Amino acid sequence: MRALLLLLLLGAVAVAIALFARVYDAGYVLVVAPPYRLEVSLNAFIVLGVIGFGLLYALLRFASRLSRLPREVREHRRAQHVERARARQDAALVGLLEGRYGRARQAAEDALAIPHSSGLAALIGARAALETRDFVGAAALLSRPDAQSPSLRVPRLMLAAELALEEGRPADALARLSELKRDAGSHTAALRLELRTLMNSGRHAEVPALLEQLTKRKVYEPEQAELLRAAAHAEALQTLAGDPAGLRAYWNKLSDNDRQLSKIALAGARSFMSLGGDREAAEILARSLERHWDPQLALAYAECRVPDGTRQLERAEPWLQQHSGDATLLHALGRLCERQQLWGKAQTYYEASLALDDGWRARVALGEMLARLGRHDAANAHLAAALKLAIDVLSRDDVPAPFRQ
Repeated sequence: MRALLLLLLLGAVAVAIALFARVYDAGYVLVVAPPYRLEVSLNAFIVLGVIGFGLLYALLRFASRLSRLPREVREHRRAQHVERARARQDAALVGLLEGRYGRARQAAEDALAIPHSSGLAALIGARAALETRDFVGAAALLSRPDAQSPSLRVPRLMLAAELALEEGRPADALARLSELKRDAGSHTAALRLELRTLMNSGRHAEVPALLEQLTKRKVYEPEQAELLRAAAHAEALQTLAGDPAGLRAYWNKLSDNDRQLSKIALAGARSFMSLGGDREAAEILARSLERHWDPQLALAYAECRVPDGTRQLERAEPWLQQHSGDATLLHALGRLCERQQLWGKAQTYYEASLALDDGWRARVALGEMLARLGRHDAANAHLAAALKLAIDVLSRDDVPAPFRQ
């Protein structure tokens, strides 16, 4: 219908032009170029002018299009390359998310082989190489020129830091993370990686402050953060076992609540004991036990050799009122009595501990004490039983193979 209306409109215009030309056909145009002379009617001249203008316009358009053709061909080919590279890059990303790291890396390398590909494919390939522990390949991909784009600086630094950490270069990893912090500030993924790096580099004293930031960002629940913080403080105290001034300074910085946590108290006490500070160690353990009961701390308390052993024993014995069924506490009290040469009382505590839990450690302690007292038959019986119990423990399935040998 539209085509028919257009045809009718064109016909009407043609009829109007013909009528106009017939009515106003009085003029003419004379062109003289000696010895030539050309005379045409005005209407014919107008028609020829319009036709000439149309031909000239068409010729110029054709020339312009012809001149743009090479550039359009190049752009078309570039668009094809970009589309192919993007398709391979998408395939690499899908493979990475699926955990198919070999396929992801191959797709990323295919994308990089296509001209005009994005440097993002290099980072995807580097991540896949990291997951397969191909550190050389990951480093090569990260060092590509197309991966140095300013827009890719943050993910490239993250991958470079993780690569350094996996290769056992925590100092380099921290340097990359420091660059990242200057460029993009602290974001959650970088903080988590920094936490891993600090733990691997042995810089446990810096971990608690970082854990506080991660807890605020909901990465860890407060309970999880508390456990990790206690472990970090314990590791830091253990590393200061050979530095009396550093150990005391670090311990004094801890809050009372932190000092009384079992893991921190045990680590601090052992570090003080290694420096000859048994009295301080005993006080640390006693305070922690009076707030948070832990049988292992009771045993460590018995290992402290303080000048006034009687007072040490008197402080420990009241703990039986609330923990009378704790075999480890009874074992610890037996050791304290043995050190004070209270042989009968020590034997009573050891036997009470064995009645609750027939463990090889208590039998060894009782056997060694009886041997010192000259009661060799009873001592040998306890030591033989201890050996059998220890063999049974080492032969269990849940004990690692090296400890079963």
